[in-house]
Amino acid sequence: MIARNYLNYRIASALTLTALLAACGSSVPLAETKPEPALPNLLKLEPAPAANLLTGNFYCELGNRVDLASAAADGSVKLSWKGRSYSMSTVSTTTGAVRLEDQASGLVWIQIPAKSMLLNSKLGQQLANECKLR
Repeated sequence: MIARNYLNYRIASALTLTALLAACGSSVPLAETKPEPALPNLLKLEPAPAANLLTGNFYCELGNRVDLASAAADGSVKLSWKGRSYSMSTVSTTTGAVRLEDQASGLVWIQIPAKSMLLNSKLGQQLANECKLR
């Protein structure tokens, strides 16, 4: 008798769970929700890493070297790496780090007070790390 009651309980539980899952997957339309409108950027804040950007010859671990020079006319930065030059553009960050990118090559230069690093975003690789001015 106890075994039969237990079996009935298990069957009832399985059926209840099945019914609940079926109800969750029903095609009953949900109430329409509208996303809240985004707040306008009243302060018109623009990234200004030029003030924080350090330029010059950066010497990195494993004997790597990266050279940065500002191009005053258009605000871009010229990055030299392994004999090639890249025109880098500024990307805003929420952390205050300086971030420069070259979309065509996938190069990303990140500069924080302690160190800088060069990444290849297309390959997902670090190219140079622990880069510091000397």
